[in-house]
Amino acid sequence: MSWLALRMPARVREWWLAGAIAGVVYGALLMQVAMELPEGAPLTGHIAMQPLWKTAMALLLARAAWFHRPVQERRWLVAALVFSAIGDFLLAVPTMSHSFMGGLGAFLLAHLAYLRLLVPLAGDMRPHRLVACGVMLGVAGTMLGRFWPNLGPLTVPVALYVGVLATMVCAALLARLPTPLAALGALCFAASDLMIGVARFLVPFDTFQLGIWWTYAAAQVLLVAGIVSGRSQP
Repeated sequence: MSWLALRMPARVREWWLAGAIAGVVYGALLMQVAMELPEGAPLTGHIAMQPLWKTAMALLLARAAWFHRPVQERRWLVAALVFSAIGDFLLAVPTMSHSFMGGLGAFLLAHLAYLRLLVPLAGDMRPHRLVACGVMLGVAGTMLGRFWPNLGPLTVPVALYVGVLATMVCAALLARLPTPLAALGALCFAASDLMIGVARFLVPFDTFQLGIWWTYAAAQVLLVAGIVSGRSQP
């Protein structure tokens, strides 16, 4: 991979860097809170204006995506990031009724938007990419099976979400792009959502709250970078 492929249009790069910095800043705030609280304590509700801090990264990345060409890709990329910001906001307010379901729905729409963007780019059928898709589908099916006895009324929405997430990751793995960053970002998204699923449906996983954020932040930053870097601009 040539580092020349990482070049972004100037306006995209400025806002992308701002979004990446916002993700790091919020992660640093979470780390500070984690050091002040007992181990495993929830990290929400301890940062002033926390929902706004949490949504800043996705909103700034959406602004970066606004300058992406072609326009058709731009629309879906902006939509994915705006839905992600809505999901971030809802999950940052756990006291709100239906916070988890609302966040799940928002991120489902975000994955569908990413999927709509990535499917037309399919074409990388190298063996290691195909193997990675098979592994992703196997992991998704296995974890859904583990979650199944504890899903209760969430059975249908969670099964739908896992299916869409796995499909989006496979679309990113098979997308013909100048760099592997989008594929890496999609895998990070899967890792973050997997940890959320374990925390919600298997065992208390509060000690991994920081890991959930950092893998999610890496996912969004890498997905945007992979989609916009080294692409021909009309």
